[in-house]
Amino acid sequence: MKQNLKRVIYVSEHNEYSNDSLRKIINSSRENNPGQDITGCLISGSNSFLQLLEGPASSVDGLYLKIKQDNRHKNIDMIIDETIEIRLFSSWSMKLDPFNNLMWSDEELNAGNFLNLTSRSALNIFTRISEDGKAVF
Repeated sequence: MKQNLKRVIYVSEHNEYSNDSLRKIINSSRENNPGQDITGCLISGSNSFLQLLEGPASSVDGLYLKIKQDNRHKNIDMIIDETIEIRLFSSWSMKLDPFNNLMWSDEELNAGNFLNLTSRSALNIFTRISEDGKAVF
């Protein structure tokens, strides 16, 4: 039986940023996501996160709800919520990539331009990262 897969991409501001807090998020994701069959990628800037989650619809919905209630995030805005056939990050429980590896600068995204990120632009960012294939963290 074919499983219904879902992709969610959201952007949020983070309340407190440090390498230690980011490591905790990534370690927790790498520990918990495989059990829920969730894969994805987290892009971290100095003031914000852009994240893609993929997996069974119920697992992705549950994790997104948990993220919305997490006090490390504020001003969460869902950019994409769609059914998918194929994952972009099938082998990554949670890949980490900083904004500065992309063609947009950290300052441009954190100045508010990420709030105007179209669904196509957001998906293109993650597609490029998935094709690159190297972990930053």
